[in-house]
Amino acid sequence: MPNRVKRTLALAGVVAAVTVPSFAQSVRVPGTNVTLSPPAGFAVARQYPGFEHAEAQASIVVTELPVAATDMMRSMTAPALSTKGMSLIAARDIVIAEKPARLLHVRQTSPGGSVLKWILIAGHGKATMMIVGTFPEASPEVGETIRKSVLTASWSTAAPADSFEGLPFRLTPTASLKLARRVSNTLMFTESGTTGSPGSTEALYIAGHSVGQGRITDARTFAESRAKQTDRLTGVTGFTSRPISIDGAAAYELEADAIDSRSGRPMRLYQVIIPDETGYFILQGISRADRASEIVPEFRRLTASFRRATVP
Repeated sequence: MPNRVKRTLALAGVVAAVTVPSFAQSVRVPGTNVTLSPPAGFAVARQYPGFEHAEAQASIVVTELPVAATDMMRSMTAPALSTKGMSLIAARDIVIAEKPARLLHVRQTSPGGSVLKWILIAGHGKATMMIVGTFPEASPEVGETIRKSVLTASWSTAAPADSFEGLPFRLTPTASLKLARRVSNTLMFTESGTTGSPGSTEALYIAGHSVGQGRITDARTFAESRAKQTDRLTGVTGFTSRPISIDGAAAYELEADAIDSRSGRPMRLYQVIIPDETGYFILQGISRADRASEIVPEFRRLTASFRRATVP
């Protein structure tokens, strides 16, 4: 699997609950350029771009990724899926909106039992549309409505007019940290304001909201555990932390030393967890250790601009 694809999938990790009236109605997924017809009974999801059916324990998640669709299709092999706990049932090439696409059927074992997924991959040379429909293995009829829904997808190549559409928060870029991209319900800020191949000294700041996380009872323990799961970092140690308030809400801030898992370079991690009734917001800044004294204050400035937003 190409490294860029791995990095994009790792990054990828909330809109009003409005019931969708009928399967036949085509709906643009807020925060994306994807339009599809969700099954009857599904609602616009609260925590991610897509749709959900809480009673059926089913979901349709839409993600747009800045990698070539052909690369993504080639990367979704049985061995690659197995590293994510999924086994491939079937795969076939299809045509979606008059463009080549690939439809995968997979099984994934979870603590709550086995689930099945329909995964549609389409796009062009610079971007991928991925739609993942998940449902209990014991509900094949739900799976069939999801499969039909996924196959109604279409996708515009125009850039989204509003990167914050459907997100339950806002951040104001600073002079040093500019909005670079949105992937699903996550925003990425960099010094150059671009993604791709940032300079070796460039800082990265990511902001998003959890999916399916219960109530946090011990803020310090949870924050340190979450920090150790940060993608591309190993050896996360030497925590300094404190409770803070962000936008009138209780939050927990920490800093830690870490190692870049690719280069072995010493890094500095900045993180803020803001619990809410559906999970938590997570704000993370990563910089080279030798730039921490310069960059961490910028992370704090961007974090201070955080505001919760009401999704229409």
